[in-house]
Amino acid sequence: MRTMATQKIYKYFSLIILSILVVFCTSREEKAPYPLGFEIQTLSDDLESIEYKDVVKTMIYQDLKEEWKRVATPDNYLVFKEKHGGIEKILADSTLNVAYKEREQIANNFIAFMEEAFRKLNKEPSFTTTEVEQLLLAEVDRAEAMELLEDISIEPVMPISGAEKQWPNFRGPSGQGIANTKKIPLNWSPTENIVWKVKLSGKGNSSPIIWDNRIFITSAAEDGKTRELFCYDRSNGKLLWRNKAPVPEKIEKLYWKNSYASSTPVTDGELIITFLGNSGIVCFNMDGELQWSQNLGNFTTMHGPGTNPILYKDKVILIQDQNNAESVFIALNKHTGEIIWTQKRESVMGWSSPIIVRVEDHDELVYNGSYNVKGYNPDTGSEIWTLNGSTKEAVPIIVYGGGLFYSASGRNGAIMAIRPGGKGDITDTHLFWKNERGGPHVPSPAYYKERLYIVNDTGIATCINAFTGKTVWRERLKGRFSMSPVIVGDKIIVINEKGLTTILKAGDTFNIVAQNELQEETLSSPAVIDGNIYIRTAMHLYCIGK
Repeated sequence: MRTMATQKIYKYFSLIILSILVVFCTSREEKAPYPLGFEIQTLSDDLESIEYKDVVKTMIYQDLKEEWKRVATPDNYLVFKEKHGGIEKILADSTLNVAYKEREQIANNFIAFMEEAFRKLNKEPSFTTTEVEQLLLAEVDRAEAMELLEDISIEPVMPISGAEKQWPNFRGPSGQGIANTKKIPLNWSPTENIVWKVKLSGKGNSSPIIWDNRIFITSAAEDGKTRELFCYDRSNGKLLWRNKAPVPEKIEKLYWKNSYASSTPVTDGELIITFLGNSGIVCFNMDGELQWSQNLGNFTTMHGPGTNPILYKDKVILIQDQNNAESVFIALNKHTGEIIWTQKRESVMGWSSPIIVRVEDHDELVYNGSYNVKGYNPDTGSEIWTLNGSTKEAVPIIVYGGGLFYSASGRNGAIMAIRPGGKGDITDTHLFWKNERGGPHVPSPAYYKERLYIVNDTGIATCINAFTGKTVWRERLKGRFSMSPVIVGDKIIVINEKGLTTILKAGDTFNIVAQNELQEETLSSPAVIDGNIYIRTAMHLYCIGK
């Protein structure tokens, strides 16, 4: 009898559990076609969150003026309406209508909550119904643009096949500051995890480049008359050779932080080519023998020259903008130094360096200039497109990711996201988003997993949503910065000008993993390869590893 009773109870509870599962799964299936996007789901959750409501109580008027704009999520009800064919189609489909109404209700509830928060401060809301609708509609345009991004690819163009396994130019093989290694030492000091260090001769701000077992840097005498390329053994730091560039006819006038060897060389594994200002562009082979030099004249631009050459096919290409003379935009045969082409550029201040990428079916040279960003045909130097909006004194190089180019310029200047694929003046058609402030003056940004990471000259570290331009977090680091961040796996390396390295974990939360002191002036960007970090300071070249 007990067994029969137990079986009946078991069957009874089994039926109940099965019924619950059927209802649950049915409910899940009904919602599955149109789930809420991440941002609007967070908005909905916040409306039910006591913790969030407590945070809003602490907000001042200026905080609320920005907080209400969260209503403009990428999945808001107006975006949903446009995406699904308009209101008539939505009303004709009960499932679509439920999803639409859910999004509309979340938006209305959030705006009502914000209005109440303003009034608790005895303030009128800083927005009108029309302004709310305009902000929501702006997301419609953004959503349409996002769909276009999926159709246009941007891929790196390497200096030569196999370069992806090296560190052949400024910021690595792609010029984006992305290392091909995943693990590095997290802690070091002048006595810990230093594989080797060597005393440097002269002065220079150029960053180290690496090919196989050789490291190359440039340096110059204090008076600028002697400018050299140095080659070191990567395994032990031993100096393999050094050779001089031609003596300049005239010495440039420099900003105190600049040097006569600030440009980073570039190599294809057979030749090393470097730009040394009034000593011209100079080419050496891997044994240190001078192959050729090309005099580019005297550079009179404010603060002195300091851009980096790049390699493309059989060419070495250089852009050095000048405000006090004609800017230089030139391509030379990398084997002979003969001029292949020259092109005109505006006479403006600028120290950025070009990148070369594959955009769909063609290659483009993209340059972050003062007042505008331009795309060129690297075979001829002819202009393909231009977009206005960068500020003066552009130094950071273009970075890319997620189907967009990113430009940063000026002292706390503009940051822009640019859609690829345009021709002519694309200012009104291909600007995806723009932040008028927040850009670094010297350090370039880094892109990783839909986020832009920026450290500006004064030590403000910022994480930006690369698709929206909205700030994810912003924190202050110690000191000032000139180097550009390097991405290693999910870690970000930044080094201030006094040699303090901060390692951040990439993500939507500010997270310092480690900090390490070298206690030496550091202006150049590190090279990271095979688990080791190579840092050039004012006094030494370090190999950090285990």
